Amino acid sequence: MNLLLIKVTVIPAVIALVTLATRKWGNKIGGLIGSMPWTAGPILLFFLLEQGKVFGIHSIQGTMTGIMALISFCLSYSVFSRNLSWLPTLLLSYGIYAVTALLFIYLELNLVVSYVLVIGYVLVALRFFPVPIETSTNTRRLPFDIPIRMAVATLFVLLITGLANMLGPRWSGLLTPFPIMTSVLAIFSHMLQGSNAAILTLRGLVIGLLGFTTFLFLQAYLLPSFSIAASFGIAFLINTVINLMAGRVF
Repeated sequence: MNLLLIKVTVIPAVIALVTLATRKWGNKIGGLIGSMPWTAGPILLFFLLEQGKVFGIHSIQGTMTGIMALISFCLSYSVFSRNLSWLPTLLLSYGIYAVTALLFIYLELNLVVSYVLVIGYVLVALRFFPVPIETSTNTRRLPFDIPIRMAVATLFVLLITGLANMLGPRWSGLLTPFPIMTSVLAIFSHMLQGSNAAILTLRGLVIGLLGFTTFLFLQAYLLPSFSIAASFGIAFLINTVINLMAGRVF
């Protein structure tokens, strides 16, 4: 099957299903589900298929740096959303994302250290996350929000995979977890349901990064010895188990 056809059909379909799952089971569960490697996993897969295994494995280190910045984005958006509307909250959070990314690019940490730091940062972020106030659920929705989410995710995957050869594995990996879909989730939750909904969604997403980060970390060690299908299958199963456990603990 043509890879371009997969990108423009499978990715938007998955995003639509994740959105519907969020509506059915709530913002926290939606965040946990959204943190699964629905976008980053396919991007890594396309790196492997289009650029080769070496490129894909080397991109994982950059992705770890991007995850550190993503955590900063989620935490800062949640804090600022208490008192600000979505646009200034988004711009401030992107600024903090950029500062975090540049800091860890400069440090040039190895993969194992990066993984340990990401897990530690998730736990610290959860400790300082704003506490959402449970209120009655506002179900107001825009009639076209699912197509927007599908289009944004698909365009992002096409852009990153299309530029991969020019960007190289490090920068391609760094951009993989860029908070495009996270921003869409946060903005829609914030606009339509208020700050509490955005906090619940982003907190669920950060909890899910424990499994998501492990999924990516394992690829660096599984891919050299196993097929892509086996590597992804094993890591996805572990990712799911971690998310289920983390959802109960946090």
